[in-house]
Order: sequence, then C-alpha cells, then structure tokens
Amino acid sequence: MNDKNQEIVRGAFREYYFKHSSQVEMPQDIAHREFGYMHLAAGMTRHLSFKSRGEVMAGLVREVPSDVYCSNAIYRFPTLPMNEKQWQGADLIFDIDGKDLDLPCVPSHTYRVCASCKHVSPPSEKEYACLSCASKKAEHVSIPCSRCIDGSKKEAKRLIDFLIEDLGINKSSIRLYFSGNNGFHFHIDDESYRPLDSPARSDLVGYLSGIGLMAESIGVRKSPGSDLAFVKFPKGGLDYGWRKKIADRLKIDATSAIKLSNRIKEKGFSAFKSEVDSMAREAGVRIDPQVTTDVHRVFRMPGTLNSKSGLTKKRCDIDQIDSFDPFQEACLLGDSKIKVHLKTPVKFSLKGESFRISKESAELPAFAAVYLICKGLADAS
Repeated sequence: MNDKNQEIVRGAFREYYFKHSSQVEMPQDIAHREFGYMHLAAGMTRHLSFKSRGEVMAGLVREVPSDVYCSNAIYRFPTLPMNEKQWQGADLIFDIDGKDLDLPCVPSHTYRVCASCKHVSPPSEKEYACLSCASKKAEHVSIPCSRCIDGSKKEAKRLIDFLIEDLGINKSSIRLYFSGNNGFHFHIDDESYRPLDSPARSDLVGYLSGIGLMAESIGVRKSPGSDLAFVKFPKGGLDYGWRKKIADRLKIDATSAIKLSNRIKEKGFSAFKSEVDSMAREAGVRIDPQVTTDVHRVFRMPGTLNSKSGLTKKRCDIDQIDSFDPFQEACLLGDSKIKVHLKTPVKFSLKGESFRISKESAELPAFAAVYLICKGLADAS
C-alpha cells in the first residue's frame, strides 16, 4: 500500500478497536499464548505475550496491526524461541476457505492484477493477458459473492455434522466464525483434544476429508491373485460413521451382501475401490490440513479485522448459520466519506448497500472504501 492508503486503513482500524473492543475475544490461558501482528508496511512480528485483556487492547490501539494472531498452542514460555517455549498442548482448529471449493461463480468476480505493471483487469472468461503490457502473469483478487458464502456455509454445516455425529463433540463446544474474508474458522472448546500431536491431527483431517478410506471398512476384501472380491459386512453393522455414509451412497444395508457382491463382480475390485474413494471425497469436508495439523500455528484472533477486506472475524451461532450474512454482520467499520480512485469497474454489496461503480473516482463510505483498498482495487485520493 502507498502511504495514503496506509493512513486511511490504519485510521479506520484504530477507530474500530476503540469503538468495538467488545468484539475481540480473548483466549483461555491468555498469559500462556503466543501472539503475533502483521503490519501494513512490514512483515510478521511473533513471540509476543500479554497477561490480560487490557494489555491486548492497549497494544491493538497503539500498534494498529493489519492482522492479529494468537497461538492455538499453550506454552510455558510463549516469548522464547520455538524450541524453548515448552509446548503444553494446543486447541483443535479448522479452516474452510472459499478459494479451495472450486465454485463456478468465482471467475465472474475475480480481478487480475498484473505481476509486471500492476494494471487491474476486470473479470473475464478469456485467457489472461494484461491489457496494458500483455504480461500473462497476474495475482487473482476475488470479491466473494453470496454464492461463495453459501458454498462455504454448506461445507461448514457438513463439518458440524461430522464433529457432532462422528466425533461426539458437544454442540456447545463448537465455536464458529466467519474468517473476515471468504470462509469460516472453527475453534473446538474441548480440552480433551489439546494433547493431540501433529500425526494424530493429521489422522483426524484424513477421517474428516474421506482420504484413505478403505473398501475393507465396509466389509469388502480383495481376493488374492485376482481383481475379484468377497463381501463380509462388519459385526458392528453399517449404521454409523463412514460405513453409513458409503452404504447410503451405495444404497445398501446389512442385508445387501449378495447385491454388493454382484455389483463388484460387474465392475471389478479396482473400479469399485475407485468408486468408493470418489464417494468419500465427495462426502468429506474440504478443510485446510496445514491449519489443523500445525500445533504451533498462530491463528487469526476472533473479533479482529482481516486486512484482505476490512471485515471482522465474526462469531456465528451454528444454529443460525443459514441466516448469517457476513457482508452485513461482519462489516463494522465506520461510514465517514472517503474519496477513492478506482483501478477497474467494480460491483459488490456491504452493510445492506449495493455498489456498482464504473467511473474512475468516487466518494464512498469508509467501510466500502477500505474494502476496495484492502483488495487492491482502489487507492485513496
């Protein structure tokens, strides 16, 4: 960002932390967490520690970071180098990011910023070439739409079902947040998961994602030396977990051994196994595995602002997810007027207002101006 953009964004962010400090949620065991800041004109500052909510809020107003992070881990000495912190456990977290869902609407609201000359091109289905210098390398900047959010909500609801039905996690222990840009974060408030190391969390991610599911888990075993198989359903039945999910998709139950045997004989075991793998991937949840398996990660702090949008990481009641509108409820910056220069025609909706701007300059409410500046699609005039 240029100096003028930084001045506008920092001013809006400082005002937010003054007026909406109650939105910022503090972690348990605050004195044993590592905190980190990102700054608009600098990189990450890590290994910070605070003893109280008052210290955290004073730091936010003083430093006005562009992004605020807190470790999912608990350390005996959070300010020391990583190998000296003495890890005590870590909260279980999940990240669902809309950009990983391959939604069909994305090309229609993705702008390309040329890697060479920074010219911004509007959304287009055509093969990219910069309109200014003809370079074919670009950064992709998306303005998420309601369909993007619906896609993330669908994935979030699927994860909620897994957590409650398969893992037995109490609904009250699941804290769901809009990420502040284009997805949802999960924090599991259950201390029994804190001791899990990275390999154990990786196994959990594999289960939730449907990766590595074996046909044997539903009672199908390959016959030695051939592509045939025999069926012997597990004694526990097909009524829970992945067994039930796959059985439902195969339209079988515990009385369907002959029916399933005939189906495998027609396809062959290899083709049947591929079919089960495909079903598992479709039924699994698309979560970022690195976020969950990294027991030393600093994760965006609830109630803080996201520098990719100026929106808040906002708590969402899991029973109200369908009606939750992040473009309204997570948009908490002020509405004082700011003049901006647009790099490309844009359209978006925030705080109940729809914006369709085709001219090169405009006067916008601060929440809309900061949104475009953070996206790199406008400059403060």
